[in-house]
Amino acid sequence: MLHLMQWLSRLPYGLLYMISNLLAFLARRVLGYRKKVIRGNLLNSFPNQDQSWISQVEKGYYRHFADITVESIKHFSIAESEAMRRMRHEKTELFQTYYKAGKSVLIAGGHFNNWELYALTAHQNIPHDVMGIYKKLSDPVMDDAMRNSRQRFGLEMVRTVDSQQWMEEHMAGQSPKAIVMGFDQSPSNPAKAWWNTFLSQETAWYYGLEKWAREFNLPVLYGHIKKEKRGFYWTEYELITDDPRSMPEGAILERSLRLLEKDIHDQPEQWLWSHKRWKHQRPAGMELHGQVDVDSQLGYAANSKITINE
Repeated sequence: MLHLMQWLSRLPYGLLYMISNLLAFLARRVLGYRKKVIRGNLLNSFPNQDQSWISQVEKGYYRHFADITVESIKHFSIAESEAMRRMRHEKTELFQTYYKAGKSVLIAGGHFNNWELYALTAHQNIPHDVMGIYKKLSDPVMDDAMRNSRQRFGLEMVRTVDSQQWMEEHMAGQSPKAIVMGFDQSPSNPAKAWWNTFLSQETAWYYGLEKWAREFNLPVLYGHIKKEKRGFYWTEYELITDDPRSMPEGAILERSLRLLEKDIHDQPEQWLWSHKRWKHQRPAGMELHGQVDVDSQLGYAANSKITINE
């Protein structure tokens, strides 16, 4: 499989997108790949939308997921200049003050649009040394290949199980770091999670973003990954806080989640709907935290009808 992926990565984008079109058709119309999960996630997340809207987002998701699949394969051999051309980074000046002060930062982001291409290009676009946290794959050959592919242009990858030790060793170092955290995975232990309402559902979250921001007193920035057109993206950074210890408990995580929710409402087909995000129920006695009042700032209401941008 690895050799096939490496061979495919050398094909031009035009041929890869022909493969993507075929994959999207097979996944949706023939194999029904995770259709029950995708449909259930969409129905529960957008209870005010009709069946036509749900079907349209579902179709768009299969196309989008097929595209980022072949684009991720391309990353095994993509030239650095080509990667940079396909992922722009905007408002990177937000990092400069912290870098000049020798201060590390956290970058919060979701599995939205092409997060793999973001990982490939972050190190070249912001002044900090960039570290990304990842979950080790069960196949050691694929794990090595994936890690080496992502690290080709300067990104350092650290396994989740090693991340706390890495933080303790590097936060006092001379070279300021930018730690990228994809915070929208489903936590393994719901009894240790932060629970709130997200996309109309009770949702569990890893608390690591909030914990590290407070423990190491790190500024937190959110990365909006947006799609310009097929194969081309840009990331726009937004400051969450540069004084984490002054914020109420949970406010950093909640603010980041509302920005992600806004991104999903704007382009619903571009989030990872095939992921089993809501596989846990809130344990008895676990607090359901309230939403930080940011709707007026974000410009949407969580239960409003939404339209799809074609």
